[in-house]
This record gives sequence, structure tokens and C-alpha cells, in this order.
Amino acid sequence: MSQQTVSRKLKELEEKGFIRRTITPVGEIISLTEKGQEVLSQCLELLKNAVTSAHAIKIIGKVTSGLGEGRIFISLPYYKESFEKFLGFTPYPGTLNLVIYDRVSLENRLILDTERHILIPEFKSENRILGAVKAFPASINGLKPAAIVFPLRSTHPKSVIEIISPYHLREKLNLKDGDDVEIEAYV
Repeated sequence: MSQQTVSRKLKELEEKGFIRRTITPVGEIISLTEKGQEVLSQCLELLKNAVTSAHAIKIIGKVTSGLGEGRIFISLPYYKESFEKFLGFTPYPGTLNLVIYDRVSLENRLILDTERHILIPEFKSENRILGAVKAFPASINGLKPAAIVFPLRSTHPKSVIEIISPYHLREKLNLKDGDDVEIEAYV
């Protein structure tokens, strides 16, 4: 903004009773009035509601052993860097696999196919194609950060989901095959 625009905006805010301007020997002091603080609080509440309007989809599943392929793919620089960029954390090299066994959780899992998600795009190099991955920020038994990941070129049935996190989830949550866990996917 130009200096003239800033001055005009400050004058408008003062006329509306949102700010108080005080001239001092070293410059001008601008402070919020009580009315200005109320309006600012309302704006902040609106922003907070807009940002946190995401809702959680709960899925319960049993921990199961995978084939170890998750460790290979998560360790590839492309996926590792992409998860850091899009999810905000460096994933532990491996995934935690869960089998969904109840109807409500399976329905919730299928709902994820229609929800907004983070897309890690496909990557093509000379030697191979690394498939795209859909991801949902999540928590597992209340632990954050985590994410549900759905490789678009997966052999898993819809009843199996993979979770990534910066933690070795089996150790951090003391999990073994057959343990129930609750996932909240934030959409």
C-alpha cells in the first residue's frame, strides 16, 4: 500500500472508533480501542472456525504386519521429501498397517475416497514411475502428527489402511499385531 492509502485507512479506523491515534515527539502511537478489540476478537474467531472447520472421520482397525514395502517406499527421497513438504513431518521409514473389521469404520474408510485430500503427485524418472499418493492428516490413539496414506497403485483391499508418522508407531504406542487402534482422519 502507498503511504497515502495507509493514512486514509488509519483515518477511517479512527472515525469508526476502532483505533486511537496519539502524536508523540518521536512519532505516532496507534492502539486499539475496546470496540476495535471486540471486532478483532470476532474476526479471529471467524478465522479460527474457518481453519478448524475440518471434521474428523474415525476408523477403528487392528494392527497387522505388512510385507515391508512401506519401508522401501517411505525411504525413497521423493516420497520422504514430499511428505515433509505436504504433511509437515519427516516420516519414520515404514508404515503401520491396519485391517478394518467393523461396518461403520469400513463405511468411514470409503467416505475418505470422496473427501478432500492431500495429493502427492506421481513422479517419473528414467528408470521408474513412483505412483501418486492420497494423504489425510490424522491422529492414531490421539497421537499426532500422523497421516493415512493411500498409494494410488496399491494392492491393498479397501479394508487395509497404512499410517505414517514421524514415530515408530509400534514402539511409541506399544502396539503388536491384533491390537485395536483408533484413527481420526482430518478432512
